[in-house]
Amino acid sequence: MSIKLDWQIEAERIQDRATESNEARRRRRQQRRRLILFTLLLVFFGGATALLVRLRLEDVDNQLRQSLIDSLQAELAALRIGNYGEFMAFQRSAGENWYIVQGERFQLYQRLKIERGLVLTGTVFDATVDGQRGRVVFEEVLNGVPHRTVWFYWRYSDGWRHVPSDYTFWGAARTLSAGEVTVHYRQLDEDSARALLERAARWWREGCQMLGNAACPPLELEIVPNPVLQVTWDSARPERLFVPSPLARDDRLSLSEPLPDLIEESVAAYLAARQVDLVTGGVRPRRNADAAWLHQTLIEWLAATYTGRMDSLRLAFVQSLRDGYGDSAVAAVARALTAEADISAVARALGQPLEALNLDWRPFFQWRLEVERQLIAQNDLEALQALWDVSDSSTRTLLQRRISAFGQPNARVLAAAVTGAADGIPRAIVQVLRADQTETLIFRLRDGTWKRSAT
Repeated sequence: MSIKLDWQIEAERIQDRATESNEARRRRRQQRRRLILFTLLLVFFGGATALLVRLRLEDVDNQLRQSLIDSLQAELAALRIGNYGEFMAFQRSAGENWYIVQGERFQLYQRLKIERGLVLTGTVFDATVDGQRGRVVFEEVLNGVPHRTVWFYWRYSDGWRHVPSDYTFWGAARTLSAGEVTVHYRQLDEDSARALLERAARWWREGCQMLGNAACPPLELEIVPNPVLQVTWDSARPERLFVPSPLARDDRLSLSEPLPDLIEESVAAYLAARQVDLVTGGVRPRRNADAAWLHQTLIEWLAATYTGRMDSLRLAFVQSLRDGYGDSAVAAVARALTAEADISAVARALGQPLEALNLDWRPFFQWRLEVERQLIAQNDLEALQALWDVSDSSTRTLLQRRISAFGQPNARVLAAAVTGAADGIPRAIVQVLRADQTETLIFRLRDGTWKRSAT
């Protein structure tokens, strides 16, 4: 037996092909063409079958989607003409509560048509079918303002029926980011997520700059389709803020304002509180201490600067601080806060005597009067006495009269002016309005804070 090398085998093959007859080569080419043609036919028919199936499925989906829209339109027609029976015939649920809710919805829509010019235009923005589930987003015009409303349906044997909102059918999860801020949401909350991202990113950046937080940490917000959720921090991830879906909360959302004021203000307050925590180290002042008022007022003022809805009186103290001494002064006061700090922390932060500061003291004294009333109601006379300059008998007598008159309405501060005194102790003259009568109250600067006095 002999062994052939590879080059010998290949040489023999070349020789065989050279001696192959024309007829054999022709048959071999025909077989190859048949195989190629068969393969192409298989691919063609396979693709055609897949296309036909796809078209059929799309046709079925379109039919289901159109039948869903038709059901919505019939339901809206019943609302337009006020046909309660026809409207309720479209409702379906395993529990009785849904029928009660929808009966109330019918009555509400009838009132809205009269009182707020509700127009059910029938314009459909989106209709989605997922198996037996259906979801329709359509237009309602309320007080002349277009709104987006979402209703949910289930396909029963007798057709589509309006069912309770399905918050698992809120669309695909999505994410938006800008700077240090990220917003997680689902498809139906697209408009609200974009508005939230734009505002939260701007607020977060402005807050860091204003309070001197050089390293602005990452922030996450998640819009959750839960109608009873309140704005709150995630207990498992402290850098993430849960925000309720505006559309889930109200079932309708203005096209021009996808982030309602109530939710916007809540988010602004939470972000402001986190910014103040960053600069103060998370201090929690003792209740009724001056620091507690400063801490809360700083948060409220910062949130108001975010939204642009400033309470000119209640937040006038911090606003006057910023107007007179700049953002750095606001940050300095925040850094000076401790759990027991009194109002003299402001003087220490600015390096000036308290009585020399050009500040609007009205909000501070308004708060003090409210604290007095609360302490009297709680019978906490020791804490109350600490707010008064009881070094002289006339003030002690005035304090007793104040305790006896605990039931009288609280005064509203009209004006407050800081003055000097012959004894060298600065005084604040506070004009108040109580029961249509103007009164003058006096506070003396004692032990680093303003204390109520008779003289």
